[in-house]
Amino acid sequence: MRKQRFLYGCVAAITALSLASVGQAFEKSEAKTQNALVPTSKIVGSYIYNAGDESIASVDDIVMNAKGEVQYLIVGVGGVAGLGQSQVAVPCKAVKCSYTTVDGERECRMTMSMTQAKLNQAPKLEQENHAELMDNNWVARNRSHFSIDSPSNEKSAGKLIAYSNVNDVTVQTGNNDETTNGQLDDFVVDTADHKVKFAVIGIGGALGIGENYVAVPFNALRMTENENQEYTISTNITSQKLKSAPKVTSPDYPELESEDFRAIVDKMKKQ
Repeated sequence: MRKQRFLYGCVAAITALSLASVGQAFEKSEAKTQNALVPTSKIVGSYIYNAGDESIASVDDIVMNAKGEVQYLIVGVGGVAGLGQSQVAVPCKAVKCSYTTVDGERECRMTMSMTQAKLNQAPKLEQENHAELMDNNWVARNRSHFSIDSPSNEKSAGKLIAYSNVNDVTVQTGNNDETTNGQLDDFVVDTADHKVKFAVIGIGGALGIGENYVAVPFNALRMTENENQEYTISTNITSQKLKSAPKVTSPDYPELESEDFRAIVDKMKKQ
């Protein structure tokens, strides 16, 4: 009996240790997901799900400020098969993103605690270039609809930039040689603080064939809008530095998961 109790005790201890290990692994996995670096190309076109695991909207665009702080997800609601849809601006704080691997592919799964009907009732974006987002009264009404508090000391987001307006725009390099300029292909967002940390620039190749991709710090870019709402993008980083920089692999840019690799990228702006 004593031997049997000893065996039971060993089994219980091993089970407890195993469960603790699983719990720790889950916590680490969950923390990694929460701090995932997610390409905007994986967000735009994805769906948002509610608590009942029902798809309630598709993401059409991302809106950030000049510092790269993501402010809104522009989503399409209503309509049939994409026709007759309206657009609403979902504050990024109202959405949770899990960057997971499904069938060998990385995907951004977004969820929010709102029903389809409630989302459809959100204030609509109807003006050109989403001008409503610069109207303080409209913004306050929109935040209230999504139950997002507005701190009394919160500063204005300032100039807003839509991802769709700068994607594929030529990036003028430091030596301003048109034959060696790159192209803005993607942004990479840190979901922990809803901020764009890196820009992915395509260099070389022709018509997207044979193109290489390099990540640079987001704050290494200067984006200027003209009177026609068209953007020019420039950087002090020369084309020679871009060509010699470590490459990233589209579409997930897994190299950026390495802290050492990110440190190399961050140094590019300082060189």
